[in-house]
Amino acid sequence: MIRDFVDAWPKFSGNARRFLLSALLAGFGYSGLYFLLANLFLVRLGYDEGFIGIFIATGAASFALSSLPAGIVGQRFGPRKAMIGGYLVLMTGLILLSMVAVVPAVWRSAWLLSCCALREFGNSFYIVNSNPFLMETTHQDERRFVFAARGAVVPLAGFLGALAGGVLPDWSATILNTGLSDPVTFLVPLLIGGLVLLPGWFALLMTKKESVLSPGRELPQTVSEVTSSFLMEEAQTPTEPGIGTSSRETQAPAPTNSLPGDPGTFPAKPILAMVGTGLLFIASMSVSGSFFNLYMDQALGVATSRIGTVLAMGQLLAAPAGLMLAPLSARLGYDRTFILSALGVAAGALLMGLSGHWLLASAGTVMITALSAIAFPAITVYQQELVHPEWRPVMSGAYMMSVALGWSVMASGGGYFIAEVGYQQLFLLGAVLTGVGTILFGAYTRSVPAGSAHLTES
Repeated sequence: MIRDFVDAWPKFSGNARRFLLSALLAGFGYSGLYFLLANLFLVRLGYDEGFIGIFIATGAASFALSSLPAGIVGQRFGPRKAMIGGYLVLMTGLILLSMVAVVPAVWRSAWLLSCCALREFGNSFYIVNSNPFLMETTHQDERRFVFAARGAVVPLAGFLGALAGGVLPDWSATILNTGLSDPVTFLVPLLIGGLVLLPGWFALLMTKKESVLSPGRELPQTVSEVTSSFLMEEAQTPTEPGIGTSSRETQAPAPTNSLPGDPGTFPAKPILAMVGTGLLFIASMSVSGSFFNLYMDQALGVATSRIGTVLAMGQLLAAPAGLMLAPLSARLGYDRTFILSALGVAAGALLMGLSGHWLLASAGTVMITALSAIAFPAITVYQQELVHPEWRPVMSGAYMMSVALGWSVMASGGGYFIAEVGYQQLFLLGAVLTGVGTILFGAYTRSVPAGSAHLTES
């Protein structure tokens, strides 16, 4: 597997490499350091699980509301420009949010919610448009390696970020002469988490507008050019031996570059199917990502350094797990790869819910983190190949909207759900919802003709 990636690396375009750098830095600062410390920071500011749930839900709701507009903007102006702008806003939101410790107490709640909404507004433009950007800038034979590499570098960087987040508060407390219960102690690590994205933004600025359909061949920039190109190829392709070619040449398999669907018809059926899948699938990841650190800190009394180590282990294992996308998708297809990994995510949430011990709960969240590194890129490529390139930004926006909406619902209700029945019951609910979403996805894929990589509704 590693050798395959070594062989594939020279084929990666400059755009793909620069994007992976931006993803790596976002993984370190946002997925690793920020996600470990944000909730613990809010607890030190005096907020309880109810407000923290609203805080998380505000970001998820902002992402959800922005996802479709992000897709439309990407369709209108190109995914590259929308992605670059989104990354800048994401970075700005993280930096401003870290400064809340020096904001007057009367303004803190509004500041936190506003910065959270701003952060995820930018994140939606970055994530939604990065998918069609990578689809445009990669060849078919390199695509599975690029998406697998993306699924690996983000958690690998998150591993380093989580490790840094586990020790930076101690260093910050020493330098600032503050205690670990002082919110100012967490200001410096969170500020670092935002500033580390700056080189990633410059890397995205260095990308170029280029589109690729197949090795050695550029994808025309407009739908009309795509259509004309394929019509010309059909007209020029000999259909009988002896007409401009030999019998042997005619019998050789022709390159298949057909595009899915009709650029003039809105692909309602596949988009609705992916929206429904996203709403339910994300439940386990939402409850784990939103409340695991609080569960360990508040309910089980686990030290911040140990929480950081656990989350770092999950990110570390997610790196090789993400690399498994390439061989698994080649053998099973993106649909079955997603189904198997999503069921594993549900099993991780089930383990968290059935155990009241920190070690088993940690094993569950590690499973969720590692297997989601396979599930997410698998369904990303699958849903992008379901529709014509003209509709890819919209498909990406609709799917990410559903994911964020599902996350928002679980986070906003989760804080109050915990107060009523406890953390473990919330984790069990996440497992059930993810399992149902995976079953529904499997039912939909059975309606897509076998052997078809990308059929839209007829």
